[in-house]
Amino acid sequence: MLSNRQITELLSSMIQNGQPGVLATVVAVQGSAYKREGAKMIIEQNGDYHGMISGGCLEADVAASAEEVFSSGNPILKKYELDEDLVWGLGLGCPGTVEILIEPIDSSRLGQQMADAYAKNQAIVVCKLLESEERPLLVTEANVFGDNWADEILQESTMMMAAQKLAQQTPSSETIFLTKKTGEEVRVFFDVTIPPPKLFLFGAGHDAIPLAHLGCTLGFHTTVIDPRPAFNTTERFPTAHSLLTETGQIDTRTYCVIMNHHLERDMESLAYALKSDALYVGLLGPRIRRAKIMNHLKEQGITFSNKQLEKLHSPIGLDIGAETPEEIALSIMAEITAFRNGHQGGFLKEKAFIHKPTRLLAEKQS
Repeated sequence: MLSNRQITELLSSMIQNGQPGVLATVVAVQGSAYKREGAKMIIEQNGDYHGMISGGCLEADVAASAEEVFSSGNPILKKYELDEDLVWGLGLGCPGTVEILIEPIDSSRLGQQMADAYAKNQAIVVCKLLESEERPLLVTEANVFGDNWADEILQESTMMMAAQKLAQQTPSSETIFLTKKTGEEVRVFFDVTIPPPKLFLFGAGHDAIPLAHLGCTLGFHTTVIDPRPAFNTTERFPTAHSLLTETGQIDTRTYCVIMNHHLERDMESLAYALKSDALYVGLLGPRIRRAKIMNHLKEQGITFSNKQLEKLHSPIGLDIGAETPEEIALSIMAEITAFRNGHQGGFLKEKAFIHKPTRLLAEKQS
């Protein structure tokens, strides 16, 4: 099955080519469910579908409902009660209530603007007023596209919430209650798409190979940086997106791992990464080596602010007893994933929730 990012790429292509289709999106989840808000599925006119919105129990029914959408041209909001007998009997996931918006793929001017944003890998939020005929709003970091809503207070609140989403590292798609100027509460679905995070690996040694592969597998745009042509090759790193002899552009969605196994190169890489916009900087090796590197940098007059030092993770990784390069890669990517999602990386045993509790009802506008 295609990932959500591949679904948005397919959606962009279909819009740009004027290819008819239906888009099904999970807009609300209460309790537990196999997929969360924002999961998507595309249904073609011939009945073929791409993507997953559940563990397999809803796709066929949603594809059948798409026929009605093809015929009428009108969206449908369907609610499914996934009881425990159904989901566990089919081995599909967890019980819960799921709402799915099934709508025609929009090839209008607004749809083209959305497709263009997807194609350019921009961070965007598509804001949809559920149970309403209002057209969606498309909010990017620079612009807002779409027709004005009838309720300007509601539109302003929606745009503010979308802007807050775009300012977050890992914003989630979700449905939120907002208040109209009449005092009525309505539901707005915020469909968030952000560029893939970047993983910069400073060093192309043997232990960087499984780390680059795992980073790519987890959806990171992975770059390996090493001046040694015999090490930094496509044969050694076939899945990496970029192989560089010197560093590339680091932004606030970049995670850096320093693993040159060379003192001077580690010093240079660490100084560069800590002073960059990178959100996370991990240094391979024990604390005694980190102290040696920091002392050498201090002797050279290179110092760092407290904010820059807060980005440093050393020793790097979660404590899982990793020894092999593959285990070390798992430890490092587990820590980066936990950090990126705002989790501590501990055991789930006896936890009340596997994911954060749903905010559909709890997160209302005050």
